[in-house]
Amino acid sequence: MTETKTEINFVNSPYCRELRSKKYYFLPGVPTVEKDLLDGSNHCWCRHTSQAIGPDGELVQPVDCSPSRKCYRSLFDERE
Repeated sequence: MTETKTEINFVNSPYCRELRSKKYYFLPGVPTVEKDLLDGSNHCWCRHTSQAIGPDGELVQPVDCSPSRKCYRSLFDERE
C-alpha cells in the first residue's frame, strides 16, 4: 500500500483584511497583488472606518495597508 501525501498551500494576502474596493467584491479569491483591488478610480476604503482614512488616521491604499501599520490585520486574524 502506497502512502499519498496531500500538500496544502495557503494563500495569504499582503494587504489588511479590512481593505476594500469595488473590485474586491468580484475577486474569486484573496487579493495578492495591487491590481486585484484597484480599478480605474483607484478608490479604496477601510471596512472598519467605512472611509478612505484608516483607524490610524492615514490614507487607505493597497501600498499602505500592510503589516507596517499599527491597525493592520492579517487575513487570518480573528479579532473583532
